[in-house]
Amino acid sequence: MTDYNWYSDQAVEVAVEGIRDEAKKWFDLSDRMARVAALAADQGLSSAAFSVTDLSNAVTAPDLQQGYEKMQFWLTDLFRQAVTEFDKFGGALKRCADWYEDTDVNAKHDFDQIASS
Repeated sequence: MTDYNWYSDQAVEVAVEGIRDEAKKWFDLSDRMARVAALAADQGLSSAAFSVTDLSNAVTAPDLQQGYEKMQFWLTDLFRQAVTEFDKFGGALKRCADWYEDTDVNAKHDFDQIASS
């Protein structure tokens, strides 16, 4: 049984393609999360939506609205942060694939220079 040639052109190409495919997934997730963040930001409610009949008068409509707005802001901010982080993941994977590919080309070039000297 022979060892697998991890440094063959085919192996490097497959690895780089796999990394780039994974980067595309993260960029797609970032785009999708951007749409979620935009939709969440548009989910405002007027004060009439919080009018309740409460005989104890313990919680008022402004209290409910303030709680809703805080939660909406918090979630929308999380979604926006996800856009940034997912985009960073995609960028890091893309740079990794580029580095991997460039390193392989440079190693071949160095080896060829050594072999021909």
